[in-house]
Amino acid sequence: MNLAESSYRLQRFQRLRPAACVLALAALGGCAALPSSGPTAAAVTAAGRGAPGVPGFQIVELTPEAVARLQVASAPAAGLSSLPKAAAGADVILPGDTLQVSIFEVGASLFSTRPSLAFEGAGAPSAAGASLPPVAVGRDGGVSLPYVGRIVAAGLTPDAVAARIQAALVGKSQAPQVMVTVREKLSAAVVMGDVRKPGRVPLTVAGERVLDAVALAGGTLNPAQDEWVHVRRGGAEATASLASLSAGSDDDIVLSPDDRVELIYRPRTFSVFGAAGKVSEYPFQSPRLSLAEAVARAGGPAEQQADPSAVFVFRYDRVGPGFAPAADARPVAYRLDLTQARSYFVAQSFEMAPRDVVYVANAQSNQPAKLLQILNLFFQPFYTVKVLSQN
Repeated sequence: MNLAESSYRLQRFQRLRPAACVLALAALGGCAALPSSGPTAAAVTAAGRGAPGVPGFQIVELTPEAVARLQVASAPAAGLSSLPKAAAGADVILPGDTLQVSIFEVGASLFSTRPSLAFEGAGAPSAAGASLPPVAVGRDGGVSLPYVGRIVAAGLTPDAVAARIQAALVGKSQAPQVMVTVREKLSAAVVMGDVRKPGRVPLTVAGERVLDAVALAGGTLNPAQDEWVHVRRGGAEATASLASLSAGSDDDIVLSPDDRVELIYRPRTFSVFGAAGKVSEYPFQSPRLSLAEAVARAGGPAEQQADPSAVFVFRYDRVGPGFAPAADARPVAYRLDLTQARSYFVAQSFEMAPRDVVYVANAQSNQPAKLLQILNLFFQPFYTVKVLSQN
């Protein structure tokens, strides 16, 4: 670089220096506009107080006493018990079932083709039995039998159908005795969704319930805490958390033929924002998760930019199905001060809830430091020119 060029650059730097100073002063007055990963603790507190036309939210300091009182309330849910009761049990005959009818007679036989069983002694009566070919229940719910005609079977138990057949044979057969069993039953519920073996689950007289059907379908592919059961019965439907069902409870309903049971995977997650090691959405991966574990998964507060005295958990105090905020839910922010030793015990006791948002506030000192970095980048070229011009 020759002397003339160096002199020109120095004069240009001297002319620009007042403008640079003005820009620096403007930047000092606009620190809030500098890049940031989120508000400071003071800004969160101010937002909690609210403003005209802008509702605030409650801020609760996390202490052992506060955690002991804390309980995330769930909005009342109708659950599976709100579905209409099963119209018929599995022991009731339905259209499509296949029946096996056996008829035993004394004396003259209408149905048996085998020799009668004769009792010893003069004039002893003979007895014979016969099993008719399997007969399917028609769409109209009826079956047709020899010497009986067509009778209604759907909606009745096998014993009731046997009584009807027996009554129809009176006067045609001597002392008929009838036995009816269901040889093949089409009654079934369909289990689908997040199960290992989706398909039809036969329903028996044992009265299979929702949990029975899930087990017969091979169980779920994911933890029960992340599964939801959706049951559709006719035109009605209801949803409940699989983890909330206990065997034989009201929500573990007895299944009805043609019920549709769907297992839906809705993983419980929480999100981390702000000056944390890693901003992301995280799955629970366990039945219960503490705030200490949640912060640790995110890498903890970032050493260079976080305010460890201001770790917030944002949530609604009431949730409904699917962890969505209830209609009357109120927003709450719980603040944890990790500069206090006892706070680490509190963090172990504080239980995370699905859809919680963990926010690690930015340190107040970050803004001046960022401004100095920007000013350094701004003045560095002029400083370089001045040094070169002195050579």
